[in-house]
Amino acid sequence: MQTSALRYVTLILILSVIFFTFDVASDVYERIIASSAPSLLDLTHLFFEVFSAGALILAIRILVRQLRWLEERNTQQSETLRFLRGEMDSYVHCKFDEWNLTSAERDIAMYMLKGLSIAEIAAARSTAEGTVKAQTSNIFRKTSVASRLELMSLFMDEFLEVGAGIGDQQREVG
Repeated sequence: MQTSALRYVTLILILSVIFFTFDVASDVYERIIASSAPSLLDLTHLFFEVFSAGALILAIRILVRQLRWLEERNTQQSETLRFLRGEMDSYVHCKFDEWNLTSAERDIAMYMLKGLSIAEIAAARSTAEGTVKAQTSNIFRKTSVASRLELMSLFMDEFLEVGAGIGDQQREVG
């Protein structure tokens, strides 16, 4: 359930608590303070209203705690994602340096990592498909892989290891 939906539910519960509180106060005033003797039915009715208001207050506390937990978790995951993006970018550029890729090969390798086809890469770089194919072959030779899938897996394996390490660190801290 999204946090906005939980907020709406919490608001409805708060309004219900307000209603029950005013109803209980009204009943107490009418039956007890106004000196008319409350019947067993009136007391039972009052008991259930007080119980309902208490249950709603408990539900609100639980929802507020859940909302806070979800917001903290969302913040942590956003920070982790930002870190991973930065780490991945840094890792990719280090690998490109290690493999001595030219500027054009770096561009093409990055497009391949993003999932673009040869035709899409050629269009994005305003070059012929044959040129992209030749540079792709050079990239495969320099990286010792046979396909774009193998190239992607080189980076995904590292990305997953870095992500797992961050998750472990967060669990140790939390």
